[in-house]
Amino acid sequence: MNTVLLEPADVLFFRDAIPMSAGQGKGAGCRMPFPSTLHEAFRASLLLATGPSVREKSEVGRPKSAPRRGNWRGEDWPEKDRRLIVTRAFRSLRIVGPLPFLADPFTWKEMKNGQPTGLQVTYQGPLLPVPLDLAFDDSRQHLRRLKLGRNPSVNSGEAKEVETTEPLCLPLATTPPDKHGQLHGWWTIAQYLACLEGESDSANGRFRPLPTDELWQSEHRVGVEINPTSFAAAEGQLYAGSFLRTHAHTRFAAQLDLGDARAAANGEAKQISNLDWLLLGGERRLARVWQKKADNQPLPDFFADLITPPAPPVSGGPCLLKWVLVTPAIFAHGSLPGWCVDTKKDRSAGPLPVGRVCFELPGRAQLISWCLGKPLVVSGWDVVDGCAKPTMLAVPPGSVFYFLCQDRETATALAKKLHWQPRSDFYGEKGCGYGLVGFDVQMHPSSTKIEALAKEVFQ
Repeated sequence: MNTVLLEPADVLFFRDAIPMSAGQGKGAGCRMPFPSTLHEAFRASLLLATGPSVREKSEVGRPKSAPRRGNWRGEDWPEKDRRLIVTRAFRSLRIVGPLPFLADPFTWKEMKNGQPTGLQVTYQGPLLPVPLDLAFDDSRQHLRRLKLGRNPSVNSGEAKEVETTEPLCLPLATTPPDKHGQLHGWWTIAQYLACLEGESDSANGRFRPLPTDELWQSEHRVGVEINPTSFAAAEGQLYAGSFLRTHAHTRFAAQLDLGDARAAANGEAKQISNLDWLLLGGERRLARVWQKKADNQPLPDFFADLITPPAPPVSGGPCLLKWVLVTPAIFAHGSLPGWCVDTKKDRSAGPLPVGRVCFELPGRAQLISWCLGKPLVVSGWDVVDGCAKPTMLAVPPGSVFYFLCQDRETATALAKKLHWQPRSDFYGEKGCGYGLVGFDVQMHPSSTKIEALAKEVFQ
């Protein structure tokens, strides 16, 4: 895969589907680019860079009345329903990311009551969102993890509709929550991997997150709507926007690849390696694309340390696994992944329980709990149909999903399926649904034991 760094040359704007109007709101433009937004920006910029001959090669696209899913043949539809698309070039493009990146060694200090405490972290490289199931203790020297407690209101053997599914377990805190101990921001790769391995000592700034304000700032602006026909200002149509202005040391890291080997052989891979600019965001602001170092050598794989999943506990009995999202994911059933719902209709023993992992595994695995953040509103404009895309809600990065695995072999196989793999039901090829696996999960002291829970779930 091609590793790239994006350096914004101007403010960026990434709005959601919430309408904006002056005096009523400023939108959600100051946020990380959604993975699909970055994917579409790369493909559009690559098409612009290939030359003006794309319109001469227009091809038959999906007819207007054809379903969005399924096979169709353009010549089988009436002339009024036929539609041409510009090109199929770069349609196999896949990305990983984006993630914030510190281009220069940067030092951040812990602040308490507005004063530095003397603890600091220096780092250069990619950053990952802090998991939502963590908090500091009162001394801010140790990490506290949420533990799972059996939800007495849910019967593990009771069949329920997908839309009303409740988790079998609830993530609980062992001590009363302290809002000052909550973690917000970004971790280095070393911090993240250490946390997944179970470390909790935060002496010398071990787990101090980098605040988002150290990466970018929100810049409020008021604009005038432009009439697309006359390219003149529309009278009385004002909007307010919150723009993202990155600091000098901030970049965005991503990886590009082609899923079709034939496309790579046809020269598309060379076009990707030659791309050095990008039109990014709602107003198509310019961003530089860096694919080589100062000595003209390719950039290293910044995500190499994240590819290998950790090993499960040595015990051969049932174990708990958690999956932490580092990029947003859009699932078929809201917060419930589509691969945790049985879609086969011909099972002789009846459908699998909702939450049962449907991957091919040596044993059984069940989604039993989750710790989610505020959903992200995702939409866009369909240039083919000339209308707005359906609004969807995405599970934000940092959200945690907990699974109960029947044995160690099942946990090992599930970890390989989830660790640094695109497991979003939508836009997985566009960078959604990447996460990391950890096995440092425990049941709450007041709850049932893992063995008893496994006996109940897998009876």
